[in-house]
Amino acid sequence: MKRPGLIKVWHVAIALVVVLMVVVLMGCQHAREARADDDEFHLNEAFALAGGQDAVIAGEKLRIHFDEVLEDSRCPTQVDCVWTGQARIAVVVQPGEGAPRTLEFNTNPAPGQNLQSAQVGEYTIKLLSLEPYPQTPEDHIGLEQYRATLEVRKSSA
Repeated sequence: MKRPGLIKVWHVAIALVVVLMVVVLMGCQHAREARADDDEFHLNEAFALAGGQDAVIAGEKLRIHFDEVLEDSRCPTQVDCVWTGQARIAVVVQPGEGAPRTLEFNTNPAPGQNLQSAQVGEYTIKLLSLEPYPQTPEDHIGLEQYRATLEVRKSSA
């Protein structure tokens, strides 16, 4: 004797398991894989990373991605401002097989606000500069136009 209600429950259960497996597998893909088109840079040397660009550090298992400009309220060069403003960017760093970690850098010169260096495992990542600087208040700078000059150093163990 077949029970139609039980068959429907099994179909729903199977569908839920399949959906759950797809979600779990997609979550595993979050880590960025090394690609042939990634730019390679070296420890202890300044390098410019464009907005949206990925980089790897030569000889190290370290991947860096310039993810986002969170804010750019720096005083435009053609304007006289009372406050210098600040730029905040997000950089995703993935050491080896570890989980990616988002770092936020801030160019605000005020004490306690300036965040231009961060530690990730045995690496220190520094933001040396962010270009271009806005020229007028109307300037809209797209993510791809930004260049974050970074430097990566490895702590001596």
